[in-house]
Amino acid sequence: MNKTVSVIIPFYSHLDWLYEAIESVLAQTYPIHEIILVNDGSKEDLTEFLAKYGKRIIYIEQENAGPAAARNHGIRRST
Repeated sequence: MNKTVSVIIPFYSHLDWLYEAIESVLAQTYPIHEIILVNDGSKEDLTEFLAKYGKRIIYIEQENAGPAAARNHGIRRST
């Protein structure tokens, strides 16, 4: 049985960091089942980011509730 992982990334701000995080996940050699990005109320414009990565990630928005709540939301949505 092949094992894969779900990667959950809570995000609030610093879009430049987010590009780096996604590229790091995509560069891994271990099989990635899904990448879940939980926007925890960030007001940054993610239009360009989603145009680049939107087909490779699951994007979730929520009102700001903190990183633990964002991670838990991502875990509930993971498969």
